[in-house]
Amino acid sequence: MADFQEKNPSMTEGMKADRSLLQFIFPFMLEDRKTKEFVDRLLKDDFTFFMLKDMDQQDKFYGGLKVNHRMLEKYFLPNVEQILFPGDMEEREGLRRFTRNVELKSTFRSPHLHTEFTIHSLDIFLCPFHIGIMNIRVSLPKDLDYTDVLYFADTFRVMEPIVEDEEKTRIDSGKASYKKVKDFIFNELTPVLKEFIDQNKADSSYFGSLPFFIDERMYVISYISLPEDCKVTKADLYRAGQLNGYDRGGQPFVGAKNPDYIDRYYRKNIYDRWADDTYYVAGEYCFACVTNVKGELDELLASQMYGQHYYALLLFFYYKIVLLKLTHEHSKIDIEKDQEQTELLIVMITEFSAKYQFPEINSTTSGKEIFHIVKNVFDLERLYEDVKKTLSSLYQNQDQMAANRNNYLLQILTIYTVVSGIYGMNLVIEDWKGKVRWAKVADYSFFEYITLFVALTGIAISSILGVIFLKKWIKEQRSRKNKIF
Repeated sequence: MADFQEKNPSMTEGMKADRSLLQFIFPFMLEDRKTKEFVDRLLKDDFTFFMLKDMDQQDKFYGGLKVNHRMLEKYFLPNVEQILFPGDMEEREGLRRFTRNVELKSTFRSPHLHTEFTIHSLDIFLCPFHIGIMNIRVSLPKDLDYTDVLYFADTFRVMEPIVEDEEKTRIDSGKASYKKVKDFIFNELTPVLKEFIDQNKADSSYFGSLPFFIDERMYVISYISLPEDCKVTKADLYRAGQLNGYDRGGQPFVGAKNPDYIDRYYRKNIYDRWADDTYYVAGEYCFACVTNVKGELDELLASQMYGQHYYALLLFFYYKIVLLKLTHEHSKIDIEKDQEQTELLIVMITEFSAKYQFPEINSTTSGKEIFHIVKNVFDLERLYEDVKKTLSSLYQNQDQMAANRNNYLLQILTIYTVVSGIYGMNLVIEDWKGKVRWAKVADYSFFEYITLFVALTGIAISSILGVIFLKKWIKEQRSRKNKIF
């Protein structure tokens, strides 16, 4: 919702949407060591594990649309496919999707819009690095105004009301009424989720336990199909990317007055290969397809927003979350004190770079071009470069600190080796053979006391170091696995 009123004559007023399909993506952090329990609860709550080989799922979750699994499989490169579509729910290295049919009809009430909407299904993704992603599929009634669609998307994505108009919004579902979208989701759709969100790491003012990632708003994927005779302007596309619906006075608004600014946004954020029929808009808050095609092509484009484009966007969205998480973890570490956390962060960055960060994810020309724009909007290259610099810095610090520790240990061991070698070759205490006669210790000479001290402390230090090393090694192996998967 804009904080100012302004109207741009370049936008098209009165456009009606023949079809409005919205998906709302909400990321969160999962509790450590609770992933297995979470999977069991999801299955108990009628969630289905998504499998690409299960052809019965092609038209099961999408409100009458069909997502062709063969096309979905061929769209991605083989090394990406195994990450996006794990074949078993126990494969924790992939993005495991659990989906439940909802088909819940509810009513949205706000100062500027009163409409029914339908939630068709709900996805929960369990991802490596303890990242969870929730996706809600929503459809709006036919012939809703273009501005209404944008306003609904912008308002519904707000988990916690921030401005006055958002506080006046209400969602009615059955006999219940909710003033917060958060309460609607976690009471009506998935009550179990709240138990597994890691609130211990959350900022006090943020619900999603990802204080390094935007604010209390969901990311939106939208498919808006307009009548064939509609001509979409650059201002209309700008509004789709920024989710600019109504201003506080209840008037449609663009959010920018300068035509040159809108032109620059168009060149940077919009894919117009199929203009004047179909446009893809990649923004910080929304990935949208705006089209006026009809028939089979309309069905295909809508299906792609639930299939190929959904998964591609989701993967880049996941990249951004993990890269921000790694940067955030680095900012919290005290290099000198948190040795274990430093080593764990090195492992996490290396693991992500080796297994999950791919420069290309599909082989189609249009797919590469569309998601090249998405990568630029998400600023993934810069974030990845920052993480690689972090890794280099961590390695240098670790090498320096390890060298210092090894020097100290080597000095201690050298002293023991020299002393024990001298006395071991030149002095033998017969009292230590067989049964030890401790009563004779009182009669030892000064050098015999030195020998006894070196022997006992050497055995003690060696035993302590051995136990510490073994415990540390076991703890690191468990901790690394749990922190990543």
